[in-house]
Amino acid sequence: MPFPRSSARALAGLAVAAVALSLTVLPTAPAHASRLVDRIDGPDRYSASAAMSQELGSASTVYLASGQSYPDALAAAPVVAAEDAHMLLTAPHVIPSSIQREIRRLSPTRIVIVGGEPTISAAVQQQAAALAPGASLERIAGANRVETSMLLLDRLRRSVPAADVWVASGRNFPDALAAGAVAARNGHGLVLTTGADAHFERQLAARMGGTSRFLVVGSSVSVGNDVASLLQRTGRTVQRIEGANRYATAVAVNRAFTTTAPVGRMLLASGANFPDALGGAVMSGATGSPLYLTHPPCASTDAVAVDAHRVGARDVVALGGLPSVSRDAAQLRNCDSIAAADTIQAAVNANRAQLARPVGPLDRHTCLDAMAQGWATQMAVRGLSGSVHNPNLNAQARACGMRGWGENVGRSWGPRPNPDDIMARWLASPAHTANIQRSASNLVGVGVAQGSNGYWYYVLNFGTA
Repeated sequence: MPFPRSSARALAGLAVAAVALSLTVLPTAPAHASRLVDRIDGPDRYSASAAMSQELGSASTVYLASGQSYPDALAAAPVVAAEDAHMLLTAPHVIPSSIQREIRRLSPTRIVIVGGEPTISAAVQQQAAALAPGASLERIAGANRVETSMLLLDRLRRSVPAADVWVASGRNFPDALAAGAVAARNGHGLVLTTGADAHFERQLAARMGGTSRFLVVGSSVSVGNDVASLLQRTGRTVQRIEGANRYATAVAVNRAFTTTAPVGRMLLASGANFPDALGGAVMSGATGSPLYLTHPPCASTDAVAVDAHRVGARDVVALGGLPSVSRDAAQLRNCDSIAAADTIQAAVNANRAQLARPVGPLDRHTCLDAMAQGWATQMAVRGLSGSVHNPNLNAQARACGMRGWGENVGRSWGPRPNPDDIMARWLASPAHTANIQRSASNLVGVGVAQGSNGYWYYVLNFGTA
């Protein structure tokens, strides 16, 4: 049954619109599911590393990198991907039992240790040899993390030209995570820098042959302007890619180099605790899935959700346990949106309870939540007005098993969502108020998302089960 639609109303820069409830008797359809989340995890960083390796299947070459000192693993990811190898993390003086089991499972013919003996000891090398009898062993190690990254670039160029070279901070690692994933997918090199000193300049000069472009990841706080100036003096193209923070930088990196997400999947790792993301860069290279970073409890903004929509990433592979990537974070829900949605639900129920003839509270419904959040995100991505209703509302509500449904939509502008204001404006409109107070409704879904235009978009989906 078609829904009557009210005309758009613009009130003090905020647009609102309502779709009246339709009551019909319909067969229950499969639920309109929320974002599908897979999780690759283990009780510790080493078990998680082994689980990622298992996810990728078999490999004849294994790279062993430190699970406690991250620079070597960051720089190794493009090389590992280019060689169709696996990367496993190890402790400095002993190979953890989960990694031992994975080495035995893979039975590699070659093991490459990344980093010097202060990082990965000779005892670990001997243990690795015993775990894979007959495998060749080698070590890639420079005098420091910068030189090790340069040696890894040399190794990479045995497999691919690597004319594009990312330059990332050797001190502040989050920016290199997203860059490493893109480098692993595209055959780019990645080198680390701690500043434009003579050592870095000499190391770079020795590898200028075949280099056509330098990609500097992160702001000048991460990779200084002195480094950018040094790179420009080489005569090569220099491009800096940065965002307001580590999460926004990861989005900016993907915007520059990711056009699609194969099979509709993206990888999501913590931007605060790095071990799980180290293997994620290799997984990105092996599967083609883009890697994004998240604030562990929830997304800091809707930027990842918006970019996931751009590349067609419907589903998420969360790397690490709930402390690293929470359920809300895996659903790409940002912290402000979560708080605003809870406030709106509470305000709706408070209004229903205060009527002369009170009606019961509306319970949050997972499917309606996903439906509301999906449309809020689409409005944010497309920069729509606050009076455009979900064109798939009928089909999605039926798929959620609803007998009747309705929708309020709206938007506000500002740095933070304003649930009190949007509720006041909905309650000033008879059509919106009718949806909020309808006694037949017993379920609700709430969606809140921010667009790059600065507007916050709100969706209330009402349902009768």
